[in-house]
Amino acid sequence: ESQTYRVWIDVPEEARQLMAASVNQRCPETPDEQASYSASIYLGLAPGGVVQVFVRDACHRPVKVARAKAEIEPLGPSQGKNEGRYAYPVSEKAKRYIDKYGIPYGSW
Repeated sequence: ESQTYRVWIDVPEEARQLMAASVNQRCPETPDEQASYSASIYLGLAPGGVVQVFVRDACHRPVKVARAKAEIEPLGPSQGKNEGRYAYPVSEKAKRYIDKYGIPYGSW
């Protein structure tokens, strides 16, 4: 989906507590394993601008802590600084290769 979104998500206190706990204690299911030294937060973007936020608990399981609907960014990618392109222009060398061999879309 060639679309640029923007969203602001307040991380709830519950997520902060889960992240702090994930580095301060061992998983009760595997007490012999060392506790994690870093906390994790993940943001997933689905088509249509749906954003879900997950953190990992002390046992490294993902826990959904927030969900939001992003809005379309009117300036497009790079805040309008690249004329609305989602990629850099193709170099002359790459154009010659594509003209000669094509692009193997089926292998993607």
